[in-house]
Amino acid sequence: MGYENILVNDKGKVRTVTLNRKSPLNPLDMDTLREVKDAILDSGNRVILLHGANKAFSAGADINNFMKLTNDTAGIFAKEGHDIMNAIASYPRPVIVALHGYCLGGGFELALACDLRIAHPDTIFGLPEVNLGILPGFGGTQRLRHIVGETVAFGLISTGKRFKADEAYRLGFLNEVSEKYLEVAEKLAEDLSKKPKESLRLIKHLVRVAPDEMFEEEIDAFGEVFGHPDREEGVRAFLEKREANFKD
Repeated sequence: MGYENILVNDKGKVRTVTLNRKSPLNPLDMDTLREVKDAILDSGNRVILLHGANKAFSAGADINNFMKLTNDTAGIFAKEGHDIMNAIASYPRPVIVALHGYCLGGGFELALACDLRIAHPDTIFGLPEVNLGILPGFGGTQRLRHIVGETVAFGLISTGKRFKADEAYRLGFLNEVSEKYLEVAEKLAEDLSKKPKESLRLIKHLVRVAPDEMFEEEIDAFGEVFGHPDREEGVRAFLEKREANFKD
């Protein structure tokens, strides 16, 4: 299958999937996420290495699209995003992500759906959705909570704080930080491709079983905030490069 937004390369038992948008910060839209999902599920049961070309892994969703969403269509949008992230998280082989530049918003949630995360020291992380008057809608509230704990997750999500790789490693979000992050991730993918498939499948299933009922709550909440005037003010302020003036 030909792809418009990603590059795919197979080497032995490893498939490398590269985000390759025309924009240098690799903004995520649903077409790109669909392509990532397809490339992973159609990989011939290979170990997956995911990373970004250009200046960043991904600086998040294309914010312009948020002006078009209503509370009804936002729920549908979040549901598809969840389906894609859940498909990646439940893929039976390891999915390794190599991160650099920015890993924000939807890009952060995509990294959360992966199994192992390696980052360049200068990588910037965050879930800044609250500053747009919305919230993470692709599983971020639940996956981050399970990785770093609810107290830390609430602090990061409620403030929209940006943080660097050293803090992400300290919090347990990253497996390793390295200047040679891509080489480290490639070596890890190659090593894992030699491990017994069935053992890895069962280990992944046992470690990463998802709290489905709370994912549904997040989808509903994502749709709900798109019916509030703060969402329009937050998104418009971001696009106009000014501070948001939330009414409540």
